[in-house]
Amino acid sequence: ARSLTADQQKRIEEVCFRSLALIGHNCEYLEQHFDRTGADESTRQAVADINAAAVKLDRTLSEAMTLLEFLRGDEKPQLYPVDLCDLRQVAAQADMIRAQLGVEIHLDYGGWTSCCALADRSDAELLCLHLLSNALRASREGGSVNIALRRTQTAWLLTFTDDGCGLPGEDAQAALENRRSFLGGAQLGLLLCQECCRRMGWSL
Repeated sequence: ARSLTADQQKRIEEVCFRSLALIGHNCEYLEQHFDRTGADESTRQAVADINAAAVKLDRTLSEAMTLLEFLRGDEKPQLYPVDLCDLRQVAAQADMIRAQLGVEIHLDYGGWTSCCALADRSDAELLCLHLLSNALRASREGGSVNIALRRTQTAWLLTFTDDGCGLPGEDAQAALENRRSFLGGAQLGLLLCQECCRRMGWSL
């Protein structure tokens, strides 16, 4: 990846994302065709599974491209004092999330109204959005995601907690539930979160 020019990488990204969009359009066409002509449930489910896999691949590709940009180190993060309390927009879509997923978002800033840390705002928001996304994907209708901010003696502690399927562990049922929730993803999101933290001097 380091030998690719920025223009070459951009063209590769465009081809990949156009290909994924084409899969989505074809699935949409098939669903409309089935509505007109009829199809059994297993056929409809197969198309839905293909569409879900394309969505997962789109997310994985986006994460991989961002991770490659970070690893190439072409652009260093710009660290400035950022008020973590201003990252509330990460959960600003709480009403929409409740309506669409049936999951409640709770913010607990421990009474703090200002909490400055050295950060790159775009990296910090990317990190928080990935953590929130993972929590939502693990959750089920009726669940909740809690975002809490606390002050320790030496640092700010930002935590995302959900009551979803949890990590796979040794339990076979938990592993199956985790895989179902995350569609057997490539787990690049966690690597991307770790890289965001490394770039800013944070720990995950």
